[in-house]
Amino acid sequence: MRVFIAIDLPEELKNKIFSIYKDIKGVQGKFVERENLHITLKFLGELQPNIVEDVKNILDNVKYEKFAIRVKGIGMFGDRVLWIGISKGFDKIIELHNMIENELAKIKFPKDYDFHPHITILRIKKIISKKDFEHFIEKYKDFEFGEFEVKEFKLKQSILRPEGPLYLDIRKYDFL
Repeated sequence: MRVFIAIDLPEELKNKIFSIYKDIKGVQGKFVERENLHITLKFLGELQPNIVEDVKNILDNVKYEKFAIRVKGIGMFGDRVLWIGISKGFDKIIELHNMIENELAKIKFPKDYDFHPHITILRIKKIISKKDFEHFIEKYKDFEFGEFEVKEFKLKQSILRPEGPLYLDIRKYDFL
């Protein structure tokens, strides 16, 4: 089963992010569906059921306090991924990620070395109008999408389908 660890976004924030999709011009690609918007803490990949059980159990050791994050601005990884950034709480997400990494290392998962908290909104296949796309980036580069309190993270399954992935919760981990 294909598995990852994530912070889900509140519905109101998903709606606000989704509302800007209509403004994205000058590119072709695959938009992340509104219901799938999230912050990935760690992608684990294809795992056997017994390994998923080990992951479920080891993540019980991650104890963290609730924290607020602010979702702000637009950015890109190369010319292939368009994302929305995290301003307030960025360091807290990195700290949480590192705690998860340390626990998973106990069961032999490799560490991520280039972790950058973000919300992916578009996987770009082709830029057709650099000018139109740059106009969009300029318009939203400092846009405030909202703030929310992070109270949990989840272990999730990703089922790949032609119409887009389906994400199912495997287990929720509440914060202190």
